[in-house]
Amino acid sequence: MASKRVAKSAVDWASFAQRVPPSQTEIFRAFKAKSESFVSRIHQFPEELPKIDWAMYKSKIAMPGIVDTFEKAYQSVSVPYPKDKANTKAKVDAEQKDAAAVSAKEIAKAREEIATAQAFVSKLQSLPPLEEFTQQMVADYFPEQARNPWEKPSIWPHTKYNQIGGTDSHEIK
Repeated sequence: MASKRVAKSAVDWASFAQRVPPSQTEIFRAFKAKSESFVSRIHQFPEELPKIDWAMYKSKIAMPGIVDTFEKAYQSVSVPYPKDKANTKAKVDAEQKDAAAVSAKEIAKAREEIATAQAFVSKLQSLPPLEEFTQQMVADYFPEQARNPWEKPSIWPHTKYNQIGGTDSHEIK
C-alpha cells in the first residue's frame, strides 16, 4: 500500500552525495539517515483508512442507531490537504530564481577571473628560467612591479614602509 505512494524517492541521493564536500560527509550521512527515517515512518501507515465491518458491529451492539451514527461520522471524516495560506511556495520559487540569477553572475565573474589567471600563467610559462632573469627583463615583463628610479626613486631595501612617507608599523610617533 505505502509503496504505491512513493514509487521513487524524490531525492537523487547518488548525485547529491557527489556534490557534498569531503568535510561535510558525516553531516550528509546524518541528514540522509534522518530523511530515510521520516520516509519509513510515513510508509508504516496504510495509504487509506482501514475498512470497518459495520454489519458485525450492528449485530453485536444492542442499542439501535448508534452504529449507523458512527458509520456516518466515520465516512464523513476527511482530512484536508494543507493549503499554503502565506503563499510560501511562490516566495521560495521567487527566491530560487533570484539566487539562480546571482549564481549565474558569480559564475560568469569566476570564469573571467579564471581566464585572467590562465592568461597570467601562460605568460609566466613563456618566461625564461629564473636563473637567467635580469632586472631589465623584470622591467620589460612586469613594468607595473619593476623599480623605476626616474619616476619613483626608492631607498634600499625598496619596501613600502622603508620609503620616505611610507607607513612603518614599528615607527614611534
